[in-house]
Amino acid sequence: KVLANILENKYGFEVKLLLNADYDTTVNLMYAISRKLTKDDNLLIFYAGHGELDKKENRGYWLPIDASYELRSKWISNSFIADQVKATDAKHVLVIVDSCFAGSLMRSATKKISNQKLDEEYIKSLQKKKTRLIITSGGNEPVMDSDGGEHSIFAKKLIETLEENKNVINTQSIFESIRKYVASNAEQTP
Repeated sequence: KVLANILENKYGFEVKLLLNADYDTTVNLMYAISRKLTKDDNLLIFYAGHGELDKKENRGYWLPIDASYELRSKWISNSFIADQVKATDAKHVLVIVDSCFAGSLMRSATKKISNQKLDEEYIKSLQKKKTRLIITSGGNEPVMDSDGGEHSIFAKKLIETLEENKNVINTQSIFESIRKYVASNAEQTP
């Protein structure tokens, strides 16, 4: 709720907030949104909830409210999420996942963090590029649910970073702020 409020009121996002959503609601909304957006749109997906890893498949899953360990048909595979991210025409897509085993959603990649100043010309060049980025609270590992407060350690730093920001901020800056904080304060690496 806090993140939805920040995104809507500070950053101007149109927010679809699902709280304790079931499988059908989550999958159908993901599908509808991925097909609705155009090349002039941007998409940010934030998932905070339970995640599980099927070790034999080496694939992670999101567990909606109606999922159970006995009935796997309600698990949402990371491959479905990745397919929806690929399928959308949205120009920029950012997926932020705060759950166990979220790292299995992406392929490994290392990208040099740019120290280039975010001036108007650089921002315009970034806006022209089609992007698909993922920030996860950890790799293929369990992650902390809470730091003792209302949010996980990952969500707490994400919220703080967005609240304190006064200018245009790029994804690398958001990630680096979270990565340093979480890696220093928990046994997980975003």
